[in-house]
Amino acid sequence: MTTVTQRKVTSLWVTRSDQPPLCRTSSGADFSTERISSALVRVAVAGELDMRNAPALCSYAGARLHTSSRVVLDLSDVDFFGSAGLTVFEELDTLARRRNSRWALVGGRAVDRLLRVLGEPVYAHATLDSAIHALRAPI
Repeated sequence: MTTVTQRKVTSLWVTRSDQPPLCRTSSGADFSTERISSALVRVAVAGELDMRNAPALCSYAGARLHTSSRVVLDLSDVDFFGSAGLTVFEELDTLARRRNSRWALVGGRAVDRLLRVLGEPVYAHATLDSAIHALRAPI
């Protein structure tokens, strides 16, 4: 039996010139943002993440840490995850420490495979709900 948790989007963002765009396509990957609560956003990535677009994702996800105190980086729809994608994790760690923010990773097959091969000490949540719960919990 599968349990599906329903999430209610509490607000929609309207793109303004002083805020980063909600969606972006960059060389084989699509990035989008969903506001889950006033302090929590989900950055979803679909497609392939490699050296062509990892810097763009760093900028895109990093901008979310400037406007929200908690970010879920959801890579569950990533088909290919190259080692350049690890720079995204390092950048988010650095930005989160500077801003006293937190972020969590939802992995997927491609991400989990690379992390296993490299032996990287990165914790990837299996589900979005798990990542959201972890970020809502006190430190």
